[in-house]
Amino acid sequence: MKFSTEEFCRWLDGFANFEQVPKPDTFTLEGIRNLAEMFDNPQNTYKSIHLAGSKGKGSTSTMIASILDVAGFQTGLYTSPHVCDFRERVSRAGVFFSDAEYAEAYARIHEKITAKQNKDSDFAPTWFELVTLLAFELFKECGCNWAVFETGMGGRLDATNIIQPEACVLMPIELEHCKFLGDTLAKIAAEKAGIIKEGCPVFCFDQQEEALQVFKTVAEQKHAPFFYLPELITKTESSIAHFERKVCIHFNAATKPGSLFARPLSVNLKLLDEFQIKNAALAAAAVKYLLPELSEEIIEKGLAQATLPARFEVVQKEPLIVVDGAHTKNSIAGTLATFLSIAPEKFILLFACAEDKSSEEFAPLFLNHAAEIFLTIPGVFKKSNFERTRKAFLNTFQNEPSCPIHADENFSLIIRQAFEKSKTEKRPLLVIGSFYLAGEVKRALPQLAQKD
Repeated sequence: MKFSTEEFCRWLDGFANFEQVPKPDTFTLEGIRNLAEMFDNPQNTYKSIHLAGSKGKGSTSTMIASILDVAGFQTGLYTSPHVCDFRERVSRAGVFFSDAEYAEAYARIHEKITAKQNKDSDFAPTWFELVTLLAFELFKECGCNWAVFETGMGGRLDATNIIQPEACVLMPIELEHCKFLGDTLAKIAAEKAGIIKEGCPVFCFDQQEEALQVFKTVAEQKHAPFFYLPELITKTESSIAHFERKVCIHFNAATKPGSLFARPLSVNLKLLDEFQIKNAALAAAAVKYLLPELSEEIIEKGLAQATLPARFEVVQKEPLIVVDGAHTKNSIAGTLATFLSIAPEKFILLFACAEDKSSEEFAPLFLNHAAEIFLTIPGVFKKSNFERTRKAFLNTFQNEPSCPIHADENFSLIIRQAFEKSKTEKRPLLVIGSFYLAGEVKRALPQLAQKD
């Protein structure tokens, strides 16, 4: 039996999905290990790179996969969440596999899982385990040489954490998912550090000291070479023009990865946020360390072609409309800074966030910048606390009567109103706070398209 993506997703929806409603006591690796064994451990048939962290995983994963793809490797890429299309999660370096390749993988998984369910009433894989299994299996059957895996949440008990990677990449850590990962940076870092394997090189983004010490300690315990980004680069230069970020990265020749570069990297990134400069540097350093024979030109071309939906995605240039899935305080602040560097005037804000996010931390970021605010929920897929978000913005902007706030749980209505206001007033529009909101906006774009 062949499945379309829509049919496979409907089947998946019959399994517990902790992306929607996480439960802190349900995460173990036993389930994914058993599933992988049913398929003869496909994750062991190719080389892999593993990423964990609070922000930047998707972008950096995509950059790494893009470099490997340009270098001529068949490269699988596993990221989450998807913005509009389920296949965004499991792709060939950001490009969808063929319909036939997906259909065959869907059928194999459905057949074996259904047979197991019929024999064992206690067999209860989760939604995320099955999607991770799909990635493992599809990458094998499509002949991938390399695969890049982004953790879903945490690291130690994430379903991706049965791979044996060639390198681990640790992105910035923030206080997030505290109910499940811990209420301090050190506790969260310890969960993320769970992806570090014995002797496996670790490439670490800039970190707060509390998290950095955890990562260094775990790497030392695992005899894993540890490379810290601030020590790998001497300087970076960048500017924005024509909706690309021109970047020059100078590596430190006194370090092992840095000494492998014959010259600085010079590249025009399609991913515009300022933090993408360091994401690019970390991606380049990790790949160059693993594959020192790759030329600077290949690495630059890979970085230049890397794109990802809802990462400072410019969906319209006049007036400027940007859709971004940023959902932590630092990532929202970074996106806002980039947005203001392109469109410094006051803008229309369309915002929603998930239940486990702190609206009280987010709202002050937009003071003195927003001309009008539209608040809603991040669609129907992700649970949210709409009333908390509404109160947070009303309290924050109580002394700014010139900035009207519109709030409604009818996200379709609010999205339409925000776009109409942007069009009428010719003001820039920033959509931010959740990948799920970004997805709803992108799905609505055909109806919202503005005429020149």
